[in-house]
Amino acid sequence: MTIDKKTHAPTPGGFIKKRLPAVIATSLLAPALVWADASLEEVVVTATKRESNLQDVPIAVQALTNETLEQQNINNFNDYVNFMPAVSFQSTRPGIAQVYMRGISSGGDGNHSGSQPSVAVYLDEQPVTTINQVLDVHVYDVARIETLSGPQGTLFGSSAQAGTLRIITNQPSTEGFDAGFDVGLDTTKDGGMGNTTEGFVNLPINERAAVRVVGWRQEQAGYIDNVAGSRTYAASGITVDNDEYVEEDFNDSLTEGLRAQLKVDLNDNWSANLGVNTQQQETSGVYDHDPEEVGDLEVVRFGPDDYEERWTQSSLTVQGSVGGLEVVYAGAHLDRDSDWSSDYSAYAEYLENLYADYGYSCLYYNDMGGCADPTQSIDERNKFRRISHELRVQSDQESRLRWIAGAFYQEQEHDFDLRWQVPDLNPADSVIENDRVVWQTAQLRKDTDRALFGEVSYDLTEQLTAMVGIRHFELENSLVGFAGSLGYCTDFPCSAYPNVDGVTEDEGETYKLNLSYALNDDIMLYTTYSEGYRAGGVNRAQVGEVAPAYSPDWVYNYEFGWKATLLDNRMRFNGSIYRVDWENFQYAYLDYQVSPLTLITNVGQSRTNGMEFDLTYAASEQLLLSLSGSFNRAELQDDYYQTDDDRAAGLISAPTGTAMPFVPETQLTASARYEMNLGALPAYMQLAWSHTDDSWNSLDIGLRQNQAAYDLLNLSAGLSGEQWSADLFVNNLTDERAEIYRNENDYDARITTNRPRNIGVRVGYRF
Repeated sequence: MTIDKKTHAPTPGGFIKKRLPAVIATSLLAPALVWADASLEEVVVTATKRESNLQDVPIAVQALTNETLEQQNINNFNDYVNFMPAVSFQSTRPGIAQVYMRGISSGGDGNHSGSQPSVAVYLDEQPVTTINQVLDVHVYDVARIETLSGPQGTLFGSSAQAGTLRIITNQPSTEGFDAGFDVGLDTTKDGGMGNTTEGFVNLPINERAAVRVVGWRQEQAGYIDNVAGSRTYAASGITVDNDEYVEEDFNDSLTEGLRAQLKVDLNDNWSANLGVNTQQQETSGVYDHDPEEVGDLEVVRFGPDDYEERWTQSSLTVQGSVGGLEVVYAGAHLDRDSDWSSDYSAYAEYLENLYADYGYSCLYYNDMGGCADPTQSIDERNKFRRISHELRVQSDQESRLRWIAGAFYQEQEHDFDLRWQVPDLNPADSVIENDRVVWQTAQLRKDTDRALFGEVSYDLTEQLTAMVGIRHFELENSLVGFAGSLGYCTDFPCSAYPNVDGVTEDEGETYKLNLSYALNDDIMLYTTYSEGYRAGGVNRAQVGEVAPAYSPDWVYNYEFGWKATLLDNRMRFNGSIYRVDWENFQYAYLDYQVSPLTLITNVGQSRTNGMEFDLTYAASEQLLLSLSGSFNRAELQDDYYQTDDDRAAGLISAPTGTAMPFVPETQLTASARYEMNLGALPAYMQLAWSHTDDSWNSLDIGLRQNQAAYDLLNLSAGLSGEQWSADLFVNNLTDERAEIYRNENDYDARITTNRPRNIGVRVGYRF
């Protein structure tokens, strides 16, 4: 049972997302349940950049409220993404993930110098979208997490071509002092013990100013074992073991962070909010296993696997009114650094096999002139900087004619240096002088985005409203640096002599049209045409097979939706049916016959036919049920040939009708929460379930593998007093092994999986 942070009273209701078919069907049909005063609370969202009732917004929006986040014991990205059936994803470890919506996934993205994501991610008012690295914000004292499905190109710009994910934190309040803390202990099956400590304080300074500070520390236990093994390299005949790295439960993690916000009411019309978010995350080991060749929750690794990330976001939001117009300025600076070491010996073994086939005896040479131990590791350093500014003005939202207009600017810079190390290498053969690096990618990528945007709504009648939106954008992408081995290098250090130095620019407009019709006060129907785009970029491999730069790709969305509040506000049923065309989409692939570097090209078109829905039902004052889901059939509309030579030879990499990768056809979540009293104490029991259908891990039919469907079941119970709460939870009750990501490389067939059964207790106190 959670406690409302303002009233200190037990919170009523909440909703889960996972399908309990028998329970839900019985509850929906059972007339014995007493409805009495059962009612759903209003959900406020900011999907249109202004506060609105979820049921009044003609957009497909799903919101996990503060209450839901607490009830589901959600702490991070991997927790909340399971409760968002409109979102699919792939991930290899905390902090490394890609998200997709409505089938907009080619499966080849994620490269540092490659395509931008197709889903925009926001932290409060500021974009924090980064390639392959979703900002894994620890979820505590968060007001809600919103998913906006479908293109959001007019209000949210580039990378919002498939949708937008928004994390919105609780803001400082001058209404009164508020504080609390939560502590938890948990244990993981086949793993160790973890713990979580979280706390917040809201402190009014005076009647016009308040500060809110939030802190957290979470240790998560490992559950994957690095077991003993050996490897013999085919060409050199060298045999190595991994005794130095053998360890049980070696994929543990530590996350620490702090959020501080100061809100000042400058006068009766203007206020300013200054915020700082900072987090550090350290993870060891890997989060994938090799059940087919090694064993369940086991791998064989021959080098270090460590990841450390530090990020700080500083933000300033100023808002007020001038002459009846609301004005908002939102500016932010994101500073994100990461260091990553990972074992790459499986690829070294793959290369040695190739060398052996051609009769070579050594892949690399040591300083004695003999064959070097080819075991490799990658040392990776990333420095990511982003600044963004947005100024927008909007009219009175109660007027028949209302509008919002704004200007946006952002600049992001990604400086990355990846070094493939061979400890036994002769330094004379190194890419870097007096070092042991066989390959280096050291590049600086810059992306700039300028835009003007606006939306105008007009009530044609009391029931019918029309909206039109437009965004004009100007994009620029540049890439400079070096990628290669000694053979690509003209002098030391190689990175001082770039072999790629390019710039690409683009500009255009994206549009949105919407008609909404209120059948009555409780039911709204809407239809939408919307467009989304993603910036183009420079190919780091300048070869004849692909263009020096790849172009923006576009999404065209045709949608019919509904928002319904039924049974005297006891049921909320929202949904949409859509067709999405993705044209000229960007696709990244690796073909060593053409280049040792990933290439990005514009391929063709895919189409998604789908449906999303979200149902919440207050069956009684004690029982709350929810069911939500998505159904997406995303298929290639054109034959894809990887090269012109393949086209001439009739070698199709993916024929028309091929299912797009990382797109489960069906995703469902459901929950049942029952609240009662144990003596004088409020208590609850809760069951939550999610289902993810199978999917493919690549577009190329010659490489792709099927990722099996999986189901996750969570159980929790708790009770509370006037100011305290205590919860017991069991996550992954059935100890399911999800196939989150199956590596498509046949030489390294590991599978990223979820945490095994996790049992824990959590105690909270509110002052």
